[in-house]
Amino acid sequence: MKNKLKVIPLLLSAFCFLLSAVNAQIEKKELKLTPEMKKIVLTEIQDLSEKDYAEYGITDRSQLMNLHLGEPIPKYRIVNKKLQDIDISNVFHRLSEGESISLRFQNDWTVPVMSDESPLLFRNMRFADSEGNNFGGNYILSGTKNIIEHFHNYEYKDSIIGSVTITSSTLGMDDLLIIRKENQDVFVQVYDDATGEYFKNEYRFSELLNLLKDLHLRAKEARRRYYDKIANKSELKITPEITRMLINQAYSFLKNRPDESLSDWGIKDSSQLEHLHLGKPISLYRIVDENLTFLGYWEVPVMSDGKPLYFTTVYLEDDDQYQWGGASGAEMAEIIHNYEYKDFITGFLEVISIGIRGSGYLIIRKDNQDTFVQMYDYTKGEYLKNEYSFQEVLNLLKK
Repeated sequence: MKNKLKVIPLLLSAFCFLLSAVNAQIEKKELKLTPEMKKIVLTEIQDLSEKDYAEYGITDRSQLMNLHLGEPIPKYRIVNKKLQDIDISNVFHRLSEGESISLRFQNDWTVPVMSDESPLLFRNMRFADSEGNNFGGNYILSGTKNIIEHFHNYEYKDSIIGSVTITSSTLGMDDLLIIRKENQDVFVQVYDDATGEYFKNEYRFSELLNLLKDLHLRAKEARRRYYDKIANKSELKITPEITRMLINQAYSFLKNRPDESLSDWGIKDSSQLEHLHLGKPISLYRIVDENLTFLGYWEVPVMSDGKPLYFTTVYLEDDDQYQWGGASGAEMAEIIHNYEYKDFITGFLEVISIGIRGSGYLIIRKDNQDTFVQMYDYTKGEYLKNEYSFQEVLNLLKK
């Protein structure tokens, strides 16, 4: 849940920080929370609708009556010499053999939110520029209930000087905590998927690269198993349960937005929110080992009175449960809706990131074969004009 918020002055130390020497100590970035900042951070939590409580581990409204903030945790990323972020998805692509890694501060803090003396959830606080002059926004982090309870009871909680993300974590906080232990900086894995343990595995800075590579290989094997499992499940049947989930999410996502921002989502006025329904799902694919591979994701058009507004994402979990995965803008939904071969669409080939983007290809069944239609031609500024076979797409992507 992300919101644009007004800009507020901030007092803190300088932002720019890199750590490349193995034995160097990290200087903790202190964040001084002003009363205005505290008010903004807590008000949105107190204003949550009851139907959203479960997503954030809230069981009763009384938990929102006496909120206060814990110690902010500065967030870092691992970077290469070009200052590109390094994580488990790109460690073999963005790092040359023997290249050193560094840490870079991200202008963000994770802030624990307490209810009386009990841990409740985490809040992310983001700042607008690298000088640290302006408060740029904040959002609640979901998936936090178990994590924040273990975090609250962590014996070295008072020694934390930062955190590092190395995966697309859904934990509610970064993957690694940085603690000062016996006068050295130690990186502690928040949660180990293999063992189910919290805050057990500890690493030195010099060991992070090997950890990244190991997690990359484990994740790759897990994805391979997942893709094999869902290979024949690319058709999404819009059941009443899925309809309720997506329409409720769409309504919740849009209802509190100011009228002037609704146009970003294809909505001319708020009355359209009373007539929401779903269009035909589009299965998402990528090329894996030169094979067209279903990802377990779909983009579903959110419609009002027969007109597309935007795409909402659905994904299939390992336990065969369907979950909402976010939303994307209106432009692509309208373009596809007006495409002459829209009824022949069987999927979308992603090239860069999850979702229907200009960089990918619509897959249509035409003349009894799959045709890949370039979503956007950046040289000519045209949508859905260039058609290719699968082999031609492979050749283009290899260039």
